[in-house]
Amino acid sequence: MLKYNKNTNETVRLKHFEVPDHGETIWIFYDSPEDMQQDSILEKIELHHLAVSAFTNFPEHPSINVYAKHAVVSTFYLETESLEPIRINLLIGEQYLIVMSERKIPFREALVKDFTENPEHMQDVSYMLYYFMKDIVNSYLEVVDQLSNEFLELEKSVFVDPLKREIGHKVYRWKTRLHKLRQYVEAEESIIQKMGHDDFEYANEESGFYFKDLLSAFSRVTTAFDSFKENLKGVLDLQMSLKSDHMNRIMKTLTLVSAVFVPLTFIAGLYGMNFEYIPELKWRYGYFYVLTLCLALAVMIMGYFKKKRWW
Repeated sequence: MLKYNKNTNETVRLKHFEVPDHGETIWIFYDSPEDMQQDSILEKIELHHLAVSAFTNFPEHPSINVYAKHAVVSTFYLETESLEPIRINLLIGEQYLIVMSERKIPFREALVKDFTENPEHMQDVSYMLYYFMKDIVNSYLEVVDQLSNEFLELEKSVFVDPLKREIGHKVYRWKTRLHKLRQYVEAEESIIQKMGHDDFEYANEESGFYFKDLLSAFSRVTTAFDSFKENLKGVLDLQMSLKSDHMNRIMKTLTLVSAVFVPLTFIAGLYGMNFEYIPELKWRYGYFYVLTLCLALAVMIMGYFKKKRWW
């Protein structure tokens, strides 16, 4: 819990919430709803009952609700490793920003350090909101980089073993996860867009430019998720193409082998007929003659295929 005094340009830590005076702003971060309830902070603030309900309940998708004297923002932080979203609610007042997450998030201490070392970042609620949302956007950008590497490795695995069935299973699982993550991305983009709009009363003229810059950075996330869907479709098409090419090579080899043995089978069948008079059967070297003929035909046929580059 931090309090900023505009007159002294200093940030101090607070143990308990107190209503800020003129020229003061307060930033509070709760790691869980239980911590927030133990502090009984909502009893010290006059809130609309809808604002209380919106702040104390985590929705399924990011959203923003503006009331008479407060705004409640529900945002999602994406963990880089697991890609699991952590839901976070923000209660925005004229002189304070209260943050409540469903569990601990990595950038909390970094944000505390930033506000302590750079007190001017707390001089207005809009600035605190910007620096908080900046870390949220960074989590999405890190996920984009991770997914890019993941899909690159997936594409490489297709060339290593195109017949591997697990590749198709991975593509299906990723498409399912991307569809869910894409919903968060769309909602987050809408929230940042509203924060940068001139009608949003908790963003002043200067911070509005920061939010627009944040929206520009976040557009990379939206574009990346759209391209990821195409990449997965491309991986699947590539695997099917390589599978077809592999099967064609097998069929080509079998066909060429069959073409070599067809005349040999004909010769074997010719001399295997049960006629009484077959002159060659009386030859002393007839067996070696047939073997030589078969070998010569096989070599000639394979040589012809090699010359035509069919084999």
